[in-house]
Amino acid sequence: MLFTGATALLILFALLIVIRRRYFHPLSHVPGPFLWSVSSFPVLYHQGIEEGQLMHILPALHEQYGPVVRIGPNEVHLSNPSNYDKVYSVGYKFSKDPDFYGPMEGPLKTPIILTILSAKEHQIRRSYLNPFFSRRSVLDMEHVVRDKTGKLLHLLKSSLVSAGVFDAHHAIRAFSVDVITEYAYARCWNQMDQGDWGAGYQLAIQDVQLFFPWLQTFPFLVPLFGLIPDWVNTMVFPPFKKWYDSLTIVRAAVTEVRKEISLGIKPARRTIFHELMDPAPLDAPEFGSKTREPLSDLSIFADAVNVTGAGAETTGSTAGRGIFEVLSNPEVHLKLSGELVNAFPNPEDIDLLSLEKLPYLRGVIKEALRLNPGLPGHLPRVVPSSGATFDDVALPPGTVVSMSAWLMHHDAAIFGPDPTTFDPERWVNESNMKEVEDRIWAQEKCLVAFGRGSRNCLGQAVAMCELFYTIGTVFRHFPPGSIDVHPEFSREDLQLTELLLGYHPRKARKFKIVSGRNLAVVN
Repeated sequence: MLFTGATALLILFALLIVIRRRYFHPLSHVPGPFLWSVSSFPVLYHQGIEEGQLMHILPALHEQYGPVVRIGPNEVHLSNPSNYDKVYSVGYKFSKDPDFYGPMEGPLKTPIILTILSAKEHQIRRSYLNPFFSRRSVLDMEHVVRDKTGKLLHLLKSSLVSAGVFDAHHAIRAFSVDVITEYAYARCWNQMDQGDWGAGYQLAIQDVQLFFPWLQTFPFLVPLFGLIPDWVNTMVFPPFKKWYDSLTIVRAAVTEVRKEISLGIKPARRTIFHELMDPAPLDAPEFGSKTREPLSDLSIFADAVNVTGAGAETTGSTAGRGIFEVLSNPEVHLKLSGELVNAFPNPEDIDLLSLEKLPYLRGVIKEALRLNPGLPGHLPRVVPSSGATFDDVALPPGTVVSMSAWLMHHDAAIFGPDPTTFDPERWVNESNMKEVEDRIWAQEKCLVAFGRGSRNCLGQAVAMCELFYTIGTVFRHFPPGSIDVHPEFSREDLQLTELLLGYHPRKARKFKIVSGRNLAVVN
């Protein structure tokens, strides 16, 4: 009897919560599916159980309910591209959602640049690294990307000659890891020299993110997750070992650099560790000549790990998508190779500034970014105390609001009636027509693969350098007919999922390149 009474009370309590959330909540006027408006379970189901499928569900919801859709008891998703700058612009007042970003601190057990909620605190932390990842710094360090690209090209050629097949999926990601660890740490991890191309590390980064949807739904678990010793996580989840091995390497580097600085040893070149340990004056005018607070070794370690993990998958995935699409479109392959041969009669003369001037190559890279953005999914922000209105729908302070690069990049009103098609011509204006120029400008506004505003991707300049070098070098050396996509690989294997970073499903076949009928003509 007591059990029956308690059960009845629980049912009544749950029913009251449902009624309140659906009919008396400050967001009750926002359209959306019933279950989504009263529970976080639908998002958890698509993100946690289906492993990142939410971004593929949202288009249908917007088709049914309009540009403003309630996707949680206190969360709204927007589809109108004109709202993007209002939420994510440089002068934004929308802070990051702590329930979404907080769990990302769990594995590292400290805040990182990505998870800092306050705009001012983020600006201070980012000021340590902005010069290091600036375009000028990338041009100064261009030789790192050039050398690693040359190594990747050699491995591609030798693998095709000896085995007729090349594991492009893992190799390109290994290339990205080697670039960012050499660039940022001056301590290359040499994953391109490993027999498995560092596949274990790449899988571990993905597996870590599988926990995020669960921790975001049940944030009270985050402190408990942080208390679990590393050896326990490794024992329960064996793939984590590669992740923890990488953390050990970074911790050792932090300790080593800290010791060198204390001994007055001048480095051959500054690294990300030197920048993060430097209490130089802030460069933002509003801070005057105030010096920065010294960062703890734990914070330095966490930011360094974040740079590597994010840079490896995002750039590698986009470069792989670009190469796949060119190989899958003979006309695109022919035109791109022709442009590269004309620009570089001697393939050894390739350089970034020259690559950036090639309009068709730029179009190929922008299409790769459009169809395979590094952060494709929703990135929640919190409506400020002043409230906000989107498409005539008023949202009260404290509402969580988000937009998705995936939806913006597939907006038919911007990218035409077939936005899923890979078409570099979208970005080319050979005739210099004003109408085409205006269309390209509108597309540029909607291309948010790196985000926009003060929280855009820190490593954007490095990533673009990698993309120009990998795609440009591969197709300067491999004309049509010399290489092809492995016959067992299909476009379906490239479907993106949103964990935090964009990933291909774990069960998908990995992108491989095979020898073509004219491999012998490669120079």
